[in-house]
Amino acid sequence: MFKFIKILFTALFTIIIVAAVAVVVFIKTFDLNKYKPMIEKLVYDQTGRQLTLKGDAGLKISLIPTVVVNDISLSNAPWAANKNMVEAQSVEVSVAVLPLLHKEVVINNVNLVKPQIYLEKNKDGAANWEFSAPVADQKPDNESVKTSKEVTVQPEAVAAAPILAGIFAKSFTISDASLIYDDKQASSLTNLTVNSFELTSESMDSNVNIAFDVVYNGEDITGTAVVGSINSLLQKAKEYPVKADVKAFGASAQVDAVLYDLFGDLSFKASLQANNPLGNFSAPEVTVDTDVSGNLQKITSVIKSLNVNGNVISGTINADLSQAKPYVKADLQSKLINVETLTLTTKKTALAFNLIPAAQAAQFVPATPLDLQSLNLVNADAKLQISQLIVNKNLQVNDVVFSASLKNGVLTVNPLKLTAGDGQINGTLSVNGNNNNINVDVIGQNVILQNLWKELAVSDNKTFGIISGGKTNVKVKLSTKGTTLRQLAENIDGQVIAIVDKSVMQSGELKYLTGNFVSQLLKTLKLEKKQKNLELSCAVVRGDIKQGNVNFPKGIVFNSPQVMIVSNGTVNLKNDKIDLTISPFSGNLSDTNIAQAISSLVKIAGTIESPKIAIDESAVIKNIIGVATTGPAFLGSQLVLDVDPAPCYTALKGTEYQNMFPAPSGMKASSQQMYQDTGKAISDGVTMIGDTAKDGAKAAGDAATESIDMLTNTAKDVFNMFKRK
Repeated sequence: MFKFIKILFTALFTIIIVAAVAVVVFIKTFDLNKYKPMIEKLVYDQTGRQLTLKGDAGLKISLIPTVVVNDISLSNAPWAANKNMVEAQSVEVSVAVLPLLHKEVVINNVNLVKPQIYLEKNKDGAANWEFSAPVADQKPDNESVKTSKEVTVQPEAVAAAPILAGIFAKSFTISDASLIYDDKQASSLTNLTVNSFELTSESMDSNVNIAFDVVYNGEDITGTAVVGSINSLLQKAKEYPVKADVKAFGASAQVDAVLYDLFGDLSFKASLQANNPLGNFSAPEVTVDTDVSGNLQKITSVIKSLNVNGNVISGTINADLSQAKPYVKADLQSKLINVETLTLTTKKTALAFNLIPAAQAAQFVPATPLDLQSLNLVNADAKLQISQLIVNKNLQVNDVVFSASLKNGVLTVNPLKLTAGDGQINGTLSVNGNNNNINVDVIGQNVILQNLWKELAVSDNKTFGIISGGKTNVKVKLSTKGTTLRQLAENIDGQVIAIVDKSVMQSGELKYLTGNFVSQLLKTLKLEKKQKNLELSCAVVRGDIKQGNVNFPKGIVFNSPQVMIVSNGTVNLKNDKIDLTISPFSGNLSDTNIAQAISSLVKIAGTIESPKIAIDESAVIKNIIGVATTGPAFLGSQLVLDVDPAPCYTALKGTEYQNMFPAPSGMKASSQQMYQDTGKAISDGVTMIGDTAKDGAKAAGDAATESIDMLTNTAKDVFNMFKRK
């Protein structure tokens, strides 16, 4: 028995050795090169392009037989820049051994080594990947292929199934590949480097696993995916699953989708989760969880959560791509948006409230171009509701409702509603991208300043704050036109008004106005507090804007029994110049002296970017000459003369708010008229005196004396009227 077994094993071993030798002899004697012309002709007949197999084709002797074809190229379209569309160092195909015993070919792996692919679209829109069958009797060489109008050949998918089933590969890999796509029609160039790409599947009926590591225009993209089987594709299955986990451009995304009717009326349904980490794209952390469904014409996205660094937005977005101009409709909501957390740094927002604490006026508007024509690219309707909007630690608004419509290049925001400081702000905005017009109209009513801006509320007994009142009305009505930011600033027309009604304010340090020109101004004015609290009668800011020039017609007022300040002048947005005079009155003539008067005669000059405190030279000349010719009494009469009995009425005169405060009547009306007229006469007289005095002529002194005597008598009359009143 032992001898029999030994003989049997010897026979079997001999058979294996003989078979192995036979395989080796076959591999060594089998010449694949003689099949190259047949393969080249087959490709040419199907594509009209020349396939060139320059290198040797042969079999590697190993445990896994591998067919290797070296130095491969596929010719390009005749009009393309590169001679070849595809070049590769080699193609390796490994075959399973055991199935060969059953006359079956099972391909384990197809490996494409160092391929270079050149895709190109010319200015007429023709693409070099569009193939066409050659003309009859045309020779398969590069020179004979001269047609530029090529018809894409799309073989019937089902007919290819038996062929593909016979040469199915369990693994397909690409290594060290590069792809260049030059779209001359769109003037764009794309570079793709494939470090590795692998497709694996156990059978034609198994799902296909994909792994890739590529570099797209310098950005790393890696990921894995699982898609449906090859047979489900070839048999045009109604449902085709796709799952992917991708990391690209520093962000990551996971997709779980089903494609329906892939070769017909394609539609899809997918869930998407994505994350952009903090700092990527210089942006805060963003995560999104959404369901997307639709087809190639209409898409619906249900946003379950769009989280931007803790700010969560939800809602729906619908896109209709079937129209000549795409249409997008969005309806979004959020319980809380904190603007400060939407940026990487703690930079303050560029709102008017922050211009004061920052102690800097707005930087002069640059000539940055605006592409308002891009508003014509899409039509849209959008609605956004925010329960609580935090601008910064001091400013918060509530119940924001924003509705916008974009149609044929015209953007309309109506309404824009929000609750601010327990008051209501309503506004509209229109931007016409066809003629570059912009219109803004905002009305604010009953806004409580200390509730709107927290630093204005009284927090201790040392700093300035609003104890009560603070009710404010605001009006902004502007229109402009231009294609750059600077043109928009230079062409602004309209009006800006802010009115603060009766309030009680606590005197003290303005802690948020330190180290800037505003605090310097207050120090220069030497406005010493007479008592702990200031009873504000009214405060007004009124700016009339015409072609970028902002005029304040005695339009900046702070009126209280303790101190009154009126400012008059202009801010020119075209040349960035400021010229604002400051006229303070302490209300106590007994403390008036030359030093106080001259120190009060200041103005704001310089530029918006760099404002400066300057001396109001004309007012100084007026007071010096007045004192020199009539004595210190002139100061008292002059300061009284310059006091408007109804400064807020004056500031608002000619606007819809002019009756918000009582107009002067009786003696006050007369004195106000005298304030308007005589004040101008004094300025004119002093200008004449100053100009004449500069000449050094003795007659100027006489003229000055006579003029000041006349004006001083008038001032004294007004002063007496005030005293009697």
